Amino acid sequence: MAFDNSFIDELKMQVNIVDVVGREVQLSKAGANHKGLCPFHSEKTPSFMVNEEKQIFNCFGCGEKGDVISFVQKYYKIPFMEAVEKLCKEHGIRMPEKVSKGPKIDYDKYYDINAKAARFYYEHLTRSRNIGYAYFKSRGLADETMVKFGLGYAPESGYALVKHLRKAGVSDDDMLKLGLASKGKNGLYDRFRGRVIFPILNTTGKVIGFGARTLKDDVKPKYLNSAESEIFLKKNNLFGLNLSRKEISDEDRVIVVEGYMDAISLYQNGVRNIAASLGTALTDNQAKLLTRYTKNIVLSYDSDGAGIKAALRGIDVIRKAGGKVKILQVTDAKDPDEYIRRFGREAFNKLVDKAIYATDFKLRLARQGFDLGNSYEVLEYIRKCVPILRELGPVEQDIYFRKIAEEFGISEQAIALEVRTDADIKMPAAPPQGSTERKRRRSENPDRYLKLEMSLLILSMYNTRYLKRIDEDAFVFNSSIGRKVNAIERSLCEDDENGLHRIELEDICRLLEPEDESSFRYYADIIKLGPDDEAFYRQCLSGYELQKCKDKRLEVLNELAVAETMGNAEDVTQLAQELMKLNDLISKLSEGKNV
Repeated sequence: MAFDNSFIDELKMQVNIVDVVGREVQLSKAGANHKGLCPFHSEKTPSFMVNEEKQIFNCFGCGEKGDVISFVQKYYKIPFMEAVEKLCKEHGIRMPEKVSKGPKIDYDKYYDINAKAARFYYEHLTRSRNIGYAYFKSRGLADETMVKFGLGYAPESGYALVKHLRKAGVSDDDMLKLGLASKGKNGLYDRFRGRVIFPILNTTGKVIGFGARTLKDDVKPKYLNSAESEIFLKKNNLFGLNLSRKEISDEDRVIVVEGYMDAISLYQNGVRNIAASLGTALTDNQAKLLTRYTKNIVLSYDSDGAGIKAALRGIDVIRKAGGKVKILQVTDAKDPDEYIRRFGREAFNKLVDKAIYATDFKLRLARQGFDLGNSYEVLEYIRKCVPILRELGPVEQDIYFRKIAEEFGISEQAIALEVRTDADIKMPAAPPQGSTERKRRRSENPDRYLKLEMSLLILSMYNTRYLKRIDEDAFVFNSSIGRKVNAIERSLCEDDENGLHRIELEDICRLLEPEDESSFRYYADIIKLGPDDEAFYRQCLSGYELQKCKDKRLEVLNELAVAETMGNAEDVTQLAQELMKLNDLISKLSEGKNV
């Protein structure tokens, strides 16, 4: 049995050989390689090399060489299957449910077919005057650049490529598999027609797919990519990386742009540490691929809503892959292509040097819509910053606490308390996506007591004696649904003086409005009572008191921030003392102590 080759390729893409070898061999950087003492034979002078760019190892002493899977096989002395399973387990990669039992895929055949298609498109671009060549010229591309990137043109005829490939012996089935053709009522026809063509190559220089741009305003979509195939997965590849990976490594920085033309124009104008994501959203695998060449990644997407959304997602993806990310937003031009053609390489490089760190970018976006000359809007802005600051490490947090404190005249301690206190608050589980109750709650302040209320009501449904206990302990239902269900339960057992009656879920739901019924059924399904009703009840009450204290602490923190902004020393002292008492009380409640 053997794994499907596409899965093995994806595994090698996601796992960095330097990380795997580095766990067992002490490696040091040596030019483009990492070197160390060979683990397969005894030596005093390092002759064992690991190349991160090519993802291979080679010992010049004993001759052992291979990729990450073969290293694991040889080092741990385990068979291929176990080596794959070990790497998947260590890197959180899901194994395929079934191993491939079919015929082996002939990848070289598919690469060869795509190469034939690329040559066909290139010849149609260059051998005679056509609108594709005119388009590239109008975008400022030199002939040498068209050759470098293998650009092409797909003629208007709907069958030109199909006929060409059939003559070359390519089967209709293979054309369909690679997304070069589509099938209609009259048979096969070209997928790309009347479009300029951008071949997509992997890092070894093999054509794996194509991007195509229409030249007519009324034709949609504007850009069309090859369908995914055995050799083309968009999430695993980046446009231009086959040409730029050396420059990326040499400069220890990559500029990731959105479009094909952005990447090509920058490259032509001397900015060669570039790559373009195939679509606006950077994927986990693309980020892992980039971090093999550099940890320093600059995102330069469009400044529209889609571009900003893509940049925000890219920040998280790059950080997850271990990269450091900055954001470059082009000014005085709509995109990097237009900017570098208007202002030149030197101006663009200066713009890159001014790219801002990801956290600064997020905080800058958060400022929009606030009047920061108003103390209360400053407070609202800081609240909006809390989720951004909470995701940072301790050192970076302290840096930004200091920045914000200096800008607005608020103590670092108050900002830190706001961030770290907010992280303690656990929101209740929400009703299912799309329910009316969830939509209602989105438009209001989130009710942090709702799950506690539902827990007590579900307990009372099975043991009605707790309805009386709820009154005795002065529990207050804050939500409208909590008050409704509480009233219904009491009406259904008003003749049950001994609390022996059990209330059925259907009896309650029959008396609720549809949106409340949906929400209550959701909580009845997810809330599980323990074996000890009394212990469950006390736990709910304790959680209720703890939540009240946390809410009060947030109020005091907000008042403290305002008092510090206003310079009211007396109020600051009083509020700080109250905050200390609340922190002590919360600590005791959290530990289950009596207060």
